Amino acid sequence: MISKTELLAPAGNWEAFIAAVENGADAVYLGGKLFNARQFAGNFDNEQLEKALDYAHVRGVKIYLTLNTIIADDEIESALGFIGEAYRMGIDGIIVQDIGLARLIREIFPDLDLHASTQMTVYNLEGVNFLEKMGFKRVVLARELSIDEIKHITSNTALEIEVFIHGALCISYSGQCLMSSVIGGRSGNRGKCAQPCRLPYELLGRKTGDGDASDSISRFRPYGKGYLLSSKDLCTVEEMGKIVGAGVRSLKIEGRMKSPEYVAVVVGTYRKYLDLLQASGKGEGDHDVPVDHRDLGNLAQIFNRGGFSAGYFLGKLGKDMMSYEKPKNWGIYLGEVISHDKAAKTIKVKLAEELSLGDGIEVWNGEEGESPGNVVTLLRKGSRDVDAAGEGDIVTVGSISGRIYKGNKVYRTSSAKLNDAARETYTRPGRRGVLLWGRMTVRVGEPVWLAVGDEEGNQVEVRGNILPEPAINKPLTEERLIGQLLKTGGTPFDLEKPEIILEPGLSLPISEINNIRRKALEEMEKRRAGQYKRRLPDTAAEKKEKLLHFPESGQKKAKCPEVSVLFYDAGESWDYTQLDADRIYLPFRGFLEGRVDASTIKAIKEAGKEVFLWLPPITRGNYDRLIKAKLDEIEAIGVDGILAGNLGSLEYLRNRTKLILEGDYSFNAFNSYSLEELYKSGLKEITLSLEMSLAQIRSLKEVPGLSKNAVVYGRIPVMTSEYCPVGSIVGGFGKGQACNKACMKGEYRLKDRKGVEFPVLCDRIDCRAIVLNSSVIFVPDSIDGLRDAGINRIRLNITDEKAEEVYHLVRLFRSAAKDGVKALKEYGEFIDEVKSKGFTKGHYYRGV
Repeated sequence: MISKTELLAPAGNWEAFIAAVENGADAVYLGGKLFNARQFAGNFDNEQLEKALDYAHVRGVKIYLTLNTIIADDEIESALGFIGEAYRMGIDGIIVQDIGLARLIREIFPDLDLHASTQMTVYNLEGVNFLEKMGFKRVVLARELSIDEIKHITSNTALEIEVFIHGALCISYSGQCLMSSVIGGRSGNRGKCAQPCRLPYELLGRKTGDGDASDSISRFRPYGKGYLLSSKDLCTVEEMGKIVGAGVRSLKIEGRMKSPEYVAVVVGTYRKYLDLLQASGKGEGDHDVPVDHRDLGNLAQIFNRGGFSAGYFLGKLGKDMMSYEKPKNWGIYLGEVISHDKAAKTIKVKLAEELSLGDGIEVWNGEEGESPGNVVTLLRKGSRDVDAAGEGDIVTVGSISGRIYKGNKVYRTSSAKLNDAARETYTRPGRRGVLLWGRMTVRVGEPVWLAVGDEEGNQVEVRGNILPEPAINKPLTEERLIGQLLKTGGTPFDLEKPEIILEPGLSLPISEINNIRRKALEEMEKRRAGQYKRRLPDTAAEKKEKLLHFPESGQKKAKCPEVSVLFYDAGESWDYTQLDADRIYLPFRGFLEGRVDASTIKAIKEAGKEVFLWLPPITRGNYDRLIKAKLDEIEAIGVDGILAGNLGSLEYLRNRTKLILEGDYSFNAFNSYSLEELYKSGLKEITLSLEMSLAQIRSLKEVPGLSKNAVVYGRIPVMTSEYCPVGSIVGGFGKGQACNKACMKGEYRLKDRKGVEFPVLCDRIDCRAIVLNSSVIFVPDSIDGLRDAGINRIRLNITDEKAEEVYHLVRLFRSAAKDGVKALKEYGEFIDEVKSKGFTKGHYYRGV
C-alpha cells in the first residue's frame, strides 16, 4: 500500500542525517566506522550512533546500520561486538552482504531485522526465497531489474523488497565488481571502491578473423573515446507511482558520500511526491503524479551526471543511460562564452538560466581533466553590478581563469539560493513534529497535572510543584492554558488542541505552566527513545562462543590438490581428453549452442576426468529460463556437477538435482562462517573469493565435507554489466534503437588512460557484457602455500589462449601441485613467456 511505502535516505555524517530526518525520511541508513561499503564517508562512531538513534526514534524514524561488506575471520568477533552495541542502542535493522555474518546475526540476535544488501546480487525470486529461508526480512534487489521483474518478485514473496530510486548507478552488478580491487587494491566488496568506472576509456575493436590476440595491436582500431563506463544518475520521481504500484516496500536514495544539501533536496522532493501519491487515494495503482519542472530542476542542480535516466526500470537504455562526456556533476547549462577577458578574469555569457552571486560555475573547454570554474564573486549587467541576473540577460561573470575560449559551454554547478534553502532545513531543525494529544487538570488545592500521549500508546503524566490559588485580579482561562501548552517550538512535538479541566477563578504563574509542559515533553522524548533500547539476549554470549568455535580438525594435511580447467568458450577444436586435468568446466552456453553434447562429455569421462557445466554469476533473464528448461537434459548427458555463480541458481538447483554443486568465486566466500553456511545450503565445493590473501586462506577453519578451491591462472572478470559498451558504441543501441549485433562481428577491448587493455566479452544469451582483467593471474610458485593452506583444487581459467599454451599451463600446474615449486625449474622458459605477456599474483600476497 502507498501509505506503508518507506522513503529511505542516506546519511554519511551528522548533518546529512539531520537533513534526511527533517526533510521527511521514514528511515535512514548509515554506517559505523568499520565494515560498511562507504569507508570514505564520515560515518558514525558509537556515541554518534546512539545520539542519532534517539533523535530518529523520538521522531518516528527508523535507522538501518550498514555492515554491507565481506568480513574476514579475524574481524568477525569485532563485527559481532559492534552489532551487539547497536542492538542494545535500539538499531532497527542491519544491512549485510556477508552470508556468514548474516547467519551469525540471525542465531545470536534472532529478533534483529536482517536486510540483504544489493551487494548480495539478488535479482530473481529464487535468490529472494533463499534469503527468506535464512531469516532475512528484507532484500535490496539488484539495480538492473525492470518494474515487471520487481512486480513478479513482490507478488510471490512475503519479504519486504527495497529498490534504489535515485542517485549514482554502478555500471557493474553490485557485489560482482572487482575492477577497483584488481587495479589498485581498493575493494568495493570491502567498502573502498576507487570508482574506476568514472575514468576515461577508449573502445578498441577488430573484425572476426582479422588476426588473433597475439597479433599486433595495430589490427585494433578505435571506436569511441570518453567516459565509456560512467552512467548518468538514476532519477525516478516521475515513475514513482509505477514503482510503488509494483509492491516495493522501501524506496532507497543513494548518497552516503553526498553533501547534506543534496540529501535535503532529494529527500524533500521525493517526500513531496510520495505524499501526493498517498493523497491521490488510488491505492496500489501504478499511476504517476505530475512532477513540477522546478522540482526536476532542483534535483538536477543539486547533482546530476549529464542529466538523469530511469536506469533499468523501464528496460535497457544502452547509450542513453550513459554520461560519456563527463563523469562528475554537470549542474545546469547556463549558456556559451561570448568572450573572455584573461586579464580581468571574467567571461561574458548570455544566460539560459538565472545566475546569482555565490553560485558555482564551470566552463567546459574540451580539455580532459580541466574545466575552469569558481564561485561567482562578480556579476555585472551592462555597467551595473548586480546580485542576480535572469534568463536572456547578457552578463559579465568573475572571477574565473584558465584556458577559456569563445563558444565554450558554461554550467552552473551549484546554486547559492538552493543550497541556502536546503541548509536551513538541517541547521534550524524542528520541521519534523510528532503529534501528541494532551489533557491538563487545574483544581484548587491540588497539584496541576498534565498528561500527553502519542498514537503508539506512549503516555506520560507530570504534576506541578505550585498549587493553584484563588485569583485576585485576572483568573486563568482555558484559552490562556491552551495557548501556553501549544508553545512546543524547539521540541520534536506538535500538540493537538489539549483538553482542559479548569475550575473557575484560579490563578497560577505562567512559568509553572511552561515548566509542566516542558517536563512532560522531555519525559515523552525519553519514553519514545527508550522504548527501542534492548538488553542483550541472555543467551548471546553463549551462542556467540558456540558459533565461533569450530571442532578441532587437526593440522591441515598437505596433500596434492587436484587440477581443473575452466573454458570460457567451448571451441570445436579443443581436445579436452588430452589435458592433464582432473576436471573440465564447460560453459552452459556451449551446451545451448550444441558445442557441448553427450559425445563430448562421454569422451572426457572416458579419459578419466570429471565434467562440470558452469553458469555465469548473473543468470537473469534467458539463462534462468533455459536452466530450468534444460536441467533434465544436462543430467542425461552425464555431467558430474554444476558450477553455480549466485544464490538464485543455488536455490533452484539444490532442490532439483543430485549433481554435485560447486559455488564460484562470485559468492564472495571470504570467511569460515560463509563456507559453513554455503555447505549447509547445498554446496559441496566452493571456489574462494578472489580477494582473499594466502594468509587468510591459511587461517580458514575446516568445514568437513566441503572442498575449497582456488583460481591460480587466467583472466578474471572484473565487471559484469547489463550495459554493453560494444552494443552501445559500435552497435548504436539506445532508447528506441536496436543494436546491430556488432559483438558477433569482432572482438573488443577497453583501453584505459595508462594504455592498459581489458578484453570485453559479450554474452549474447542475455546481451550482457563481461570485462576481463588485462593481465592473467599466474601463481605457480604459490602452489605449496595453497596446498599447505588446505586448498583441495586449483583452477585455470581459459579465455583466448592457444591450445598448445593451455596444454603447457596444465602440465606446469600439475607438476607444481604434485612436486611443489621445485618442479618449476624445468618450466623456466615457459614461465618467463607467460609473464612477459602481463601477469598478476592477484590478492594472494596483498589482500584487501
